[in-house]
Amino acid sequence: MRKLSLIFPLAILAFGSVVVNNQETFSPNTYTQSVTREVLASGYPTQDKKQILELVRYTIAPRAKLPTHTHPGMQIERVEAGTLTYAVVEGEAKVTKANGTEFILQKGKTIQLTVGDALGESAGMVHYGENQTNKPIILLSASLFNANQPKAILTNPENR
Repeated sequence: MRKLSLIFPLAILAFGSVVVNNQETFSPNTYTQSVTREVLASGYPTQDKKQILELVRYTIAPRAKLPTHTHPGMQIERVEAGTLTYAVVEGEAKVTKANGTEFILQKGKTIQLTVGDALGESAGMVHYGENQTNKPIILLSASLFNANQPKAILTNPENR
């Protein structure tokens, strides 16, 4: 009986570890192994939990090309480290340079974003990013997304 009372708690701990590890390794960004998505804080702005507000740190690996995609809501990003090559395929993005200069990046345009630069992406705006350097890029991102949709929705990833 004493052995059984020791085995049962150990089995619960082992099962709990598997469940926790499964939750920690799940990433909604399964379209690429080149991006790490670390949620720093999150919450639901309303009780119906239809939208989620998140603060996220993205790390983009050196030489990584992200597929063309959209987001199911508004996302604002700031470059914390590295240089991001960013292109708008459909729609437009608001860019704020580190010196405070603001402008609209139009469809078909590409820009190099460096430390301190920021951009705003509206829901459904089609874009992609690329790390053309040998160092990782770190982005700090705030997003307000529809809660039951993926964080990124691929759109013709072969056509950039």
